Amino acid sequence: MKKILKSTLLSVVAGAAVMMSTGCTDLSETVYSQLTDDNIDLTNPRDLSQLLGGAVTNYRYLYCGWDAMWILGEMSTDQQMIPTRIQVGWGAQYINLHKHDWGVENVALASTWTFSYQGISYCNRVLDALGEETDENALLRSHVRFYRAMFYYHLFDFYRNVPIMKTTNVEPGYLPEQEGAQAVYDFIVSEFADIKDKIGTERLFGYGNKYAVCMALAKCYLNRNAWLGTEGNDGFEAALTELQTIIDEGGYSLAPNYLDPFRENIEGCPEVIFAIPQDRTHTAQWTMQSYAFPQTGLEAYGSTAAGFNGSCAVPQFIDTYDPDDKRLAATWAMGTQHYAVKNGEDDYTPNAGDPIPFDADDWSGTGYLTYNQNVHSIDNPGAYQQEGYRIHKYEIPGGNNQGTTATDVAVFRYTDVLMMKAECLLRLNRDKETAASIVTEIRQRAFDNPTKAKRTVADLEGGSRYAYGHNEYTSEGCNDWGTHITTYEGGADIVLGGLFDDLGWEFCGELHRRQDMVRFTTSGGGNVYNNKSYFCKDATTDSYRNAFPIPNTAILANIKLKQDPNYTK
Repeated sequence: MKKILKSTLLSVVAGAAVMMSTGCTDLSETVYSQLTDDNIDLTNPRDLSQLLGGAVTNYRYLYCGWDAMWILGEMSTDQQMIPTRIQVGWGAQYINLHKHDWGVENVALASTWTFSYQGISYCNRVLDALGEETDENALLRSHVRFYRAMFYYHLFDFYRNVPIMKTTNVEPGYLPEQEGAQAVYDFIVSEFADIKDKIGTERLFGYGNKYAVCMALAKCYLNRNAWLGTEGNDGFEAALTELQTIIDEGGYSLAPNYLDPFRENIEGCPEVIFAIPQDRTHTAQWTMQSYAFPQTGLEAYGSTAAGFNGSCAVPQFIDTYDPDDKRLAATWAMGTQHYAVKNGEDDYTPNAGDPIPFDADDWSGTGYLTYNQNVHSIDNPGAYQQEGYRIHKYEIPGGNNQGTTATDVAVFRYTDVLMMKAECLLRLNRDKETAASIVTEIRQRAFDNPTKAKRTVADLEGGSRYAYGHNEYTSEGCNDWGTHITTYEGGADIVLGGLFDDLGWEFCGELHRRQDMVRFTTSGGGNVYNNKSYFCKDATTDSYRNAFPIPNTAILANIKLKQDPNYTK
């Protein structure tokens, strides 16, 4: 099959995106109604793009959209949050994500669920249209099944007990049955396993291949004990086998620079295994910068994207970085901000001009926009406008950005393959020096000093540097830090805490942290996600919060769905 160019895919997906905004129920007919058994060419990139356009569109909205999966996953962790912004007037709906006291009405719950099932429905329609698997359609069916399995992978990660739908050929009024966590997990693994040797090894930007499937399987195996409450090393052994296949056969490699996989266009980046494609003309859906930056803050990048001054870093996480770690500045915008310098059309040098005036809540006394690491609280009184470092790890392109940015998003990258291998080796108590050398190799991009880059087995097996504990200021006034409510738990009791830290620095903002926090445990047996306090979130033994409740909208739509009773108390 010929290489499917990003522009070819996106020109078709753009049509699907238009339909998404006007009526999702007609999406499938719009995308592939002109393709029939008589005129479809399964080796033609354009035909493949038309058939898969709706799946790609829904996956983009699921991952990148406003109040969707990225918010649900990131803002409930110890790295990022969306506080109530004093004098800005929004943020209150995200407080329960940070405090881990969410209920069934959170808007991100509904969006994540809805986009997932819209994508699954679309994939099922395509599979129904293709009919039974044949030698001629096996490759195409595998691509569609890959996307369907990815939707289920995310649903399972967030909700566990969900309905499995494999076809749209059902009776009117049909309501799917809810499946238990083990059944859903087994279905996802069986789907990936079945298509692994059918989907091919070619790198088709925006689509899966054998190595993306291996990566998805490795994720399932690595997290199996944490997700299902099982024990033993079988999952780590199985994950290691999938990872080694990618290493031995895939031909991927670390990019020279840490930020290479986060540029506007990452087609051709040597470490990208599976990505969400976007561009300024057809699809610009990445809303991360809109959550994080005030409008004037985007002028530091020459961007016209919308900025609402919301999300920011949890201060305690920032304190874990080594000051010489280049990933700190690469990930977070901090300190005084400067106008971008325009070099040509849509070509800007960020933060290279004069300081940006900003008088509101001027804690610095300079009159310029200056991001302060410290944040008062999540809601009492909340955060002042310049509080909190802002994530800019994904490139914010200069020029016209249509409200949101068009940066491609790497879902699976080779760095994660290597780090997962290191984790499996450590958990299996095997070749631990190899694990340390892997982490050291990855850190070499982040440190100029080789000594700083080096990690030993003792480092990785030691505790975390994170100073866990409740840590907020309830003083009112942007310069008043007098009322400090604080406890100290530290991170010394986290098993493999050094590795946990390295995962945090490397994969910040990549929908990685929540899975890691659920998987990594303390010496007392609880996981970091629940059993540690940070900022305004207090430790709890409520392990049911490893998964989110089924959104109330879904419960009302299907009487066969049963809510986790812990969420109905």
